[in-house]
Amino acid sequence: MKKYISILCMTFIVFACSKAVVEPVVVNQAPPPEVKNGTVESKGDFKNGAHPTSGKVTVVTDKTDPKKKYLSFTDFKTDAGPDLYIYLAEDTKATGFISVSKLDKAGTFTLEIPSDAKLDKQKYVLIWCKSFTVLFGSALLE
Repeated sequence: MKKYISILCMTFIVFACSKAVVEPVVVNQAPPPEVKNGTVESKGDFKNGAHPTSGKVTVVTDKTDPKKKYLSFTDFKTDAGPDLYIYLAEDTKATGFISVSKLDKAGTFTLEIPSDAKLDKQKYVLIWCKSFTVLFGSALLE
């Protein structure tokens, strides 16, 4: 009986964060002026985790307010999944992570980085399924 329950639980976990038919809404918008005119600090290309993930991400500092930093996503795509979040972390295991935003779009978009982020340590942008602790994809900021 325990064997069947274990198999059932593993099957649920594997398929709960599996590829969905529904794709995230694609947003193609120009970056806000503070990002367009900002200073590029670092860049990264997304790599697959448990799911296909692609696109580019750039960290940009606002020229008029250097305390403000942004993550600028370009041509970003990943599978739809439950409870997806964008994290900044020290590694792909979400060590020392900070949540930037819930992921609800794909394409080209910009998000403000929380002021308590430590970009000197948090060099990875993760697409993370919070419910099942699954890495969909990541980008190393260099």
